[in-house]
Amino acid sequence: MTTKEKILKTALKLFNETSTQAATTNHIAAAMSMSPGNLHYHFANREEIILKLYMQRREEFNNISKNYPSSITDLANFHEEIFKIEWQYRFFYRELLSLLGRDDKLKKIYQKEIIQEKKRTRKIIQNLRDNRILEIPYDNIIDYLCDIIILINQFWGSYMQLIDQFSLKGGIEIGIQRIEETLRPFLSKKALKELAQLER
Repeated sequence: MTTKEKILKTALKLFNETSTQAATTNHIAAAMSMSPGNLHYHFANREEIILKLYMQRREEFNNISKNYPSSITDLANFHEEIFKIEWQYRFFYRELLSLLGRDDKLKKIYQKEIIQEKKRTRKIIQNLRDNRILEIPYDNIIDYLCDIIILINQFWGSYMQLIDQFSLKGGIEIGIQRIEETLRPFLSKKALKELAQLER
């Protein structure tokens, strides 16, 4: 592991445990028994570390988004991987508005990505409809489902933390259930049978 990778790993841990405001570059350096000057040799400031962590998260997300789910089981597995990634980088969603307000570059990248994520989610839903997993009569319903699924994916961990009920395994399971319940009114008979098997 390179020094840069160690800095990112330490920063991620501190950001998740406290906040990006509480964990300064001095705190990160101290946690690594490194001088602040040495840390700044690798990263100019905290915002640069946050941006790099976000790009790291985006790469992990893109790696699991190459294939579109074609069944309810595939969809559950897909969202489980998403929830794991979002939990790994939970500080970002917990502090989203503050972080975007402090860094225009990060804001532009995030806004561009959220548009792409909606397009990707739309394609996933359309693929499930094409495979007769979902029966959706109107296209505007797809937009509604996209918005709900993205909100659950990105902010479920923060919500569960807020009400002090989050555990990684339980939080993921409940998050997946919320997505399944959102889709349930549109599931075909075939998909409902598959979902019943998953719920046993």
